[in-house]
Amino acid sequence: MAAAATSPARASWRPAVPATSASASGVCFRVGAKRFNARLQTASSCGHRLTRLTAAHVKSGEAEGRPSTEESAASGGAPDEDSLRRELQTAIQGEDYARAAALRDELRVLQEDGRSAVLAANARFYAAFKDGDLVAMHRAWAKGDHVYVVHPSAGRISGYEMVMQSWEMVCDAGYEFPLQIDLRDVAVRVRGGVGYVTCLEMVRTKGSTSWGKQLATNVFEKVDGEWLMCVHHASHFDE
Repeated sequence: MAAAATSPARASWRPAVPATSASASGVCFRVGAKRFNARLQTASSCGHRLTRLTAAHVKSGEAEGRPSTEESAASGGAPDEDSLRRELQTAIQGEDYARAAALRDELRVLQEDGRSAVLAANARFYAAFKDGDLVAMHRAWAKGDHVYVVHPSAGRISGYEMVMQSWEMVCDAGYEFPLQIDLRDVAVRVRGGVGYVTCLEMVRTKGSTSWGKQLATNVFEKVDGEWLMCVHHASHFDE
């Protein structure tokens, strides 16, 4: 879908103009002290640099493993969280405390694995954002009409193709990559095949002395064993 592009001026990561539709929404971003206005457009390429993402201080939330899959359990596959919980309850009711202790340890490992996997997917997304790496950004997202992004102060952009066009616009906006990104107050929760991360994004361009601050919620879904982003919602934060 074609949309006229305005010439991008250097700007900071903070959309100031709400996008009311996914088809022709003008977006203004601000990072540090720079500004630009642009419409959604298809970009030809983005850099493929890969640099280390600034380490985040992680505050883990409660995580709750993978979804119940009776077929998996019946076929001898890896147990899911719900089946482990049921077995644990049965062991406790039957006063089989040795079995209950073993199941509790297995459940704890499963929960930790889920948190780690979702945090790794979150790190891949921010590495792509930081480097302006459009190829990596494409790989980080699930494909389908259900995915959407809300950039700061902008409306919802729905569908994989339109979401990717919005990131193409960011990659072609004249930023000097890599950006500096620091994540704070990171919390993660996993339930079955869905997990989410909440955090405070601190974003700054090279040479800037000020930070753009956004509160972000990133939702991931497990697709063929891989955690992929399906929602990124960032709202500007003024202290």
